[in-house]
Amino acid sequence: MEHLRDLAVRLAMDEPVGDDLPMAAAHALTRGVDSPGLRELAGLSKGQSREAVDLFRQAMDELGSPVPDERGARLHLMRQAAADIVTGDGDAEDLAYEIYWHAAYSQLPELRPVADRFLELYVGWGPAFDQTEEATAAAKVAAQSFLRDHPA
Repeated sequence: MEHLRDLAVRLAMDEPVGDDLPMAAAHALTRGVDSPGLRELAGLSKGQSREAVDLFRQAMDELGSPVPDERGARLHLMRQAAADIVTGDGDAEDLAYEIYWHAAYSQLPELRPVADRFLELYVGWGPAFDQTEEATAAAKVAAQSFLRDHPA
């Protein structure tokens, strides 16, 4: 189901995912995820992108996990990047920039302080921190705070 949610976020961000959807539906069915729309989607061929997107939206609604709007998708991606910082997966500097970028472009006023904080971390990564460990620790604290203040 996680792969389907990731595709839903990509779709919300206007990434071209239509050709990937039938195979993703087939894989989900083999893992026990099922809905009428998902079964129909799995039967489409690769060249039916428009139909695939419509059926994917229907299937996600049937599964109780609708495709988010762009703002919801950005918030999801920010949470994912913050969780990766906390667990130490990926480069904390790049992830801090990703959180800043999504917060700044979300157009959600409540995320403006988040954008400012992660931009401050990103910009100060080199000169403001004597050691990479300090920068990573500061990013981890900010990420934990973000996750606490903006739960899924």
